[in-house]
Amino acid sequence: MKITFVGVGSVVFGQNILTDILVHPYLTQDMIICLEDIDPVRLDLMYSLMLKYKELYPEKLYHVHFEKTTDLKKAITNTKYIICSIHVGGLDAYKIDLDIPLKYGVTQCVGDTIGPGGVFRFLRATTVLKEIVILMQEMGYNANNNGLKPILFNYANPMAMNTWFCNKIVPDSTVGLCHGVQHTAGLLRQWIGVNPENYTFTCVGINHMAWFLQILYKFIDNPKTEWKNAYPLLYHKYRENPDLIKNERVRWDMMEATGYFMTEESRHLSEYVPYYRKREELLEKYKTPGEKYGMLTHGFTYEMDSAAAGRVESSLERKIKRNKLKLKDSPSDEYASHIISAMETNQPFKFHGNVINKEGGLITNLPKDCCVEVPSYADYLGIHPQGGFSLPTVCQALCLSNIMVQKVAVEGALELDREKIYQAVLLDPNTASVCSTREIRDMVDDLFEAEKQWLPKF
Repeated sequence: MKITFVGVGSVVFGQNILTDILVHPYLTQDMIICLEDIDPVRLDLMYSLMLKYKELYPEKLYHVHFEKTTDLKKAITNTKYIICSIHVGGLDAYKIDLDIPLKYGVTQCVGDTIGPGGVFRFLRATTVLKEIVILMQEMGYNANNNGLKPILFNYANPMAMNTWFCNKIVPDSTVGLCHGVQHTAGLLRQWIGVNPENYTFTCVGINHMAWFLQILYKFIDNPKTEWKNAYPLLYHKYRENPDLIKNERVRWDMMEATGYFMTEESRHLSEYVPYYRKREELLEKYKTPGEKYGMLTHGFTYEMDSAAAGRVESSLERKIKRNKLKLKDSPSDEYASHIISAMETNQPFKFHGNVINKEGGLITNLPKDCCVEVPSYADYLGIHPQGGFSLPTVCQALCLSNIMVQKVAVEGALELDREKIYQAVLLDPNTASVCSTREIRDMVDDLFEAEKQWLPKF
């Protein structure tokens, strides 16, 4: 079995997901892991690190083989599972995504999901994403036979647009994986103070805007104990300790407005709606106490990523030189390795996946064939999303405000239509809160000009 990681030099996901895979007993019985990246330095370092693990754990990893390549076609040939964590243009393009909109008054602390930053990050990725899914069909595992085909696990943002686009090119090729649901679920469980076995939830919506429609808990290990609604307990904990939400004031405010907590942390969420970033006094109001604007500051994530990028290579070099490296005792909560294991062993695994809302059957009051995030199961036969959900009207409306940006951007990318890209940014709630239609057109023209080296087809 061959697993390929495209963009393995990723600051966030590369090492974590690869070392997750190495601790699944069934997967390590006979496996090739192919590392791919266009950055030869990062690629060599990641490859050397994997060989170091193999050297230090010869018995556990005897049947695990590593390859490296900068050739995407070679990487995908005979591959059954592809993990993608690309960022076309890297930090240079990222800075443009932030700097040009700022000239027009549009502030983005992350800029990777919708808005001008998200739309242009998506456009830069489309050529590579299209190549990946087509190569999967032509060169991947079982390519010339009936039956199961390769699957792409997309970790790259903008998650919804990337996943939607890939599945428009090759239907049922791609599932998007994010850690927003499990991380938020863990945060809420910590806030109310219950053990994992006494806690459950229902969470659906779109990526970075999925809603906890139910949060249930019980305090004692007794099968007869009834599950209780955790929202009243959540408010009670907040009244006891208002500092509980000091880093999540935007998210808490949105919960008070809608009645439901959602998946993305405050810095992200502030960009998806028109309420928080249009005036400095609002940023001041919702910031983390004791900071200027804290994580709400324009360019916060870019600065964080820039600092991390400078440390990644030196960190890898130090690890490679060590005489000891510890393998994980168990995989992290990132989904990819668990899904692969479930599909290989036929032992079902539940996760929250970004998939196509076929015929509107998964979330019934969101548009059919948009990209939604819903509970899903993986087994030998593939990915099985759960459906029949309906969002409260206020949650539906907020999701729709983001979905329409995604929809027009995907159409614009498929048709190579610059006018639709303008319209996508025109519909962005945060941008519309500060810009006129003419200003948005000028901003989009400026972005196309500044990023033309990554967008030759436009």
